[in-house]
Amino acid sequence: MMFTQTFTIESSALNLMKEKEKGVITQFRKSDETLLRKLIAIGIMPGLSITLEQKIPSYVVKVEGTRIALDRSIAKAIYVRKTK
Repeated sequence: MMFTQTFTIESSALNLMKEKEKGVITQFRKSDETLLRKLIAIGIMPGLSITLEQKIPSYVVKVEGTRIALDRSIAKAIYVRKTK
């Protein structure tokens, strides 16, 4: 039996994505409760679509139509499953 559809089940840290790549947030990889609450408060949470718009001088993402700037440590804590 052969699969004809390609799909990805893996997720990687947001900071490893290329500019203009899109994905779905799968999880946060940090046990810092303050950081997790901050991400949720600014509208970043698992299940939402995310696009990495730029990496320098800071990470700029688009989540649900809103652009948000993040520093590298936060970008490393957000895990994303890439989509096409």
